[in-house]
Amino acid sequence: MPELISFAAALDETEGERRHLLIGNGFSISLFPDCFRYASLFQEAKDGGLFEKHPELLMAFELLETTDFELVMETLQRAAKLGPLYGFDKALMEAHAELLKDVLVQAIAGRHPSRPSEISEEQYQNCRAFLANFIGGELEKPGKIFSLNYDLLLYWSILHDIFSIDWGDGGFSLNPDQVLGNDDGFRAPEDDYDAEYVAWEQYEASKGQTITFLHGALHLYQRGSELAKLCWERAGNKPLMDQIRAALDENRFPLFVSEGNTEQKLARINNNAYLAKGLRSFAECCKSKQNSIFVIGHSLADNDEHVLKRIRKGGCGRLYVSIFGDVNDEWNKAVVAKAEAMALARPAFKPLELKFIDAETLHIWNH
Repeated sequence: MPELISFAAALDETEGERRHLLIGNGFSISLFPDCFRYASLFQEAKDGGLFEKHPELLMAFELLETTDFELVMETLQRAAKLGPLYGFDKALMEAHAELLKDVLVQAIAGRHPSRPSEISEEQYQNCRAFLANFIGGELEKPGKIFSLNYDLLLYWSILHDIFSIDWGDGGFSLNPDQVLGNDDGFRAPEDDYDAEYVAWEQYEASKGQTITFLHGALHLYQRGSELAKLCWERAGNKPLMDQIRAALDENRFPLFVSEGNTEQKLARINNNAYLAKGLRSFAECCKSKQNSIFVIGHSLADNDEHVLKRIRKGGCGRLYVSIFGDVNDEWNKAVVAKAEAMALARPAFKPLELKFIDAETLHIWNH
């Protein structure tokens, strides 16, 4: 098995180069392990009665002996294809696969921390210091950050970086010493500058976009032809999670890619301008030999192959993958094998240098 290096060593090796960051669920689990693991989300859905109207869904988890929502979705979708052949209720299976997406969103919202103040100032500072290695304003060649997560932790951290906020009374002030070089591409709507939300500006602002949620997020909603981002200050200082839960109560759901397999996820992405632009942007970051890609908190799972394929097909010179725990664990052996396969798939004229980072040295939230 490969030797793990420290995050500091990886930074030293890429000093002066352009670093791009792809984060997975481990980014959020490392701070709130009881919130974002599938086992926790399944329990939330079960305890919250989200399966009561559709007990077959709960039984599907139990029969498959899993708490993995995407696995159950994929199994239902695959079984639905055999419906006409074996007399299954194809329509019901397809409907339940779609319903499970909504259950997942509601479970995440139910488990999600309610307020940014549930993250300490020290944890914000640590996270911002980590992110600054990729989009720091002082970097000679700043990169971009791509998230596969749906939660608000990255967004809260970026927001906290721009403003020093007193979440108790709603006041805020500029804190220029903490500004990261970031832009999520959202602006006041052209036709309604005072709207309670901001909209993704795909024609101009998105050219310099450095923060992208590749699979959507809890705070992103489609409003007709616009993709809107919920705002705290524009909505009268109403907390984002309150806005999100209120929307769910009204059966309004956020932009969310949670299909069961990579082909279905890619089809969903290609039907949305923001998501498609995000994936193209990641592909562009993977092209240059001078660029380094850091994959943090992600297992390189097959159901995200539509994203990981960009690394394998690209020309970036270095790939760093974080490993949490014992590198000899079966779970980590699978991650290593997948990463090595990505490197081996590269042609000789586009070599990919692969290294593994000890996740304990990342210190994203805590020292």
